[in-house]
Amino acid sequence: MITRRHFLFAASLVACAPAATLAQQQGKVWRVGFLSLRTRPASVDSDVFGAFAKGMRELGYVEGKNLAIEWRFADEKIERLPGLAAELVRLKVDVIVASANQATAEAQKATTTIPIVMGNSSDPVGSGFVKSLAHPGGNITGLSNLSGDFISKHLEMLPSIAPKPSRVAVLLHPADPAKVTTLKNIRAAAQSTGLPVLHVEARSPRAIERAVVMMPKAKAHAAQAGRTRVLPPPRLA
Repeated sequence: MITRRHFLFAASLVACAPAATLAQQQGKVWRVGFLSLRTRPASVDSDVFGAFAKGMRELGYVEGKNLAIEWRFADEKIERLPGLAAELVRLKVDVIVASANQATAEAQKATTTIPIVMGNSSDPVGSGFVKSLAHPGGNITGLSNLSGDFISKHLEMLPSIAPKPSRVAVLLHPADPAKVTTLKNIRAAAQSTGLPVLHVEARSPRAIERAVVMMPKAKAHAAQAGRTRVLPPPRLA
């Protein structure tokens, strides 16, 4: 099923090109580079990313007819993103779709001329992707997931889950461009409740496992993960 979010995601891609240009190039095959930190799914069509291709078809862009999608997956290895982004630039794609903060950051470093569509960013302004939400500027557009209000609500609800919380742990990936704003929002919300914040960073599944074991020992009664997906869930016994 194509959700409204996925439809808007596809629509934002089309918005990168002026309507007049689209009308003048009806015979053109548009090449889209899709950059993701994730591992490539066994079937893109059955994965959540398949909704993007479906949304494009709803807008009249069909693979094999007037659309070619260059899928690039980093297999959960952030260090692979720069090379994949550079590869898409060398292919001279018409637009790059970046599925999350890290992918958007590397695409931004790779090109200032090819339009970039953010699949999702928790803090596009703080991450340096756009100048402002009203006037983005540059070559980046897309979707934003602003979570500051949600963080405050989470902490307000905490006493109903843990009657006497003494500390909140924040688990973030050190390479996430939005981590500074996320941590700032959590600390501001925690300050109003008098809860100290324990900042924990992890860049691998094994590091997440160690962090989960460490948090209770540090007397953290709640954990807030960064809003942007950066790692697969750990396999805990």
